[in-house]
Amino acid sequence: MNSEERAERPDGPPYRDRLIAVGTQHGKQSQLAPVFHRVLGAVLLTPPIDTDQFGTFTGEIPRTGTAIEAARAKATLAMRVSRLPRGLASEASYGPLPGSGIPGHEEILLFRDDLLGIEVLEGYRTAFVPGSCHSVASLDEVPDSLLATLPGQALIVRPNDPLPGSSPGLVKGIVDTAALRAAIGSATRRSADGLAAVEPDLRAQHNPSRRRILVRLAATLANRLATRCPACRTPGFGTVATEPGLPCRFCGTPTPLKTNDVHGCASCTHRVTRAVAGPGADPASCPRCNP
Repeated sequence: MNSEERAERPDGPPYRDRLIAVGTQHGKQSQLAPVFHRVLGAVLLTPPIDTDQFGTFTGEIPRTGTAIEAARAKATLAMRVSRLPRGLASEASYGPLPGSGIPGHEEILLFRDDLLGIEVLEGYRTAFVPGSCHSVASLDEVPDSLLATLPGQALIVRPNDPLPGSSPGLVKGIVDTAALRAAIGSATRRSADGLAAVEPDLRAQHNPSRRRILVRLAATLANRLATRCPACRTPGFGTVATEPGLPCRFCGTPTPLKTNDVHGCASCTHRVTRAVAGPGADPASCPRCNP
């Protein structure tokens, strides 16, 4: 039995010198690998796989399941191709954020260890998105706010109303105005209304804001994997739930805001409830002060 086939010893550093397969074809290992090596001493391996089969932002291949199912499928595929028992993958969703309806970005990062039979997940939400879709007839109509994101944030161009029977005309990864002008010209000729749709490329290698979030998520997940369960010593002890009821700082009425974090194990049933530090809830969140 080699080192990659052994489960973690309960008294040693979790995942030091272990190989972890990363399910990505869009360069996410550049954000994840340095953090996992620094925090855990783990080494990330990126096998050549097609993760677009689980869904694309541009819709050529729709995502048929949930974000968690997509991340799990990517990690599992990477594990199978690399013949490793541990895998890691992320999945992003852009759209209305749950509970608010505000457009935003939700990223999840999922880790699997088949030797221990555990799955550990961390997520991050932000209302920041790198721009919206604009229908234009020429480069001159592209908003300056979108042009200013080049070359760091790439763009996508497609026909706004594709002509029946025409080729898709979708161009991704546009990072300069010359390529943008050419793509818009081609798309307008393939569109029934003579317009091209221009939008941000949301793939990680072309999306600086997403790369920053991946680094942050990698640190959160790696530190969680470095934390063992006090009861059974399995790696991955961390937040598994929250409890609402933070008192209003004006009247003391319980609010929907969280008052406790519930930390739990990925393997056994051990749970620890920890109060959220800080002042009470803003009266704006209070059902009594702001009904």
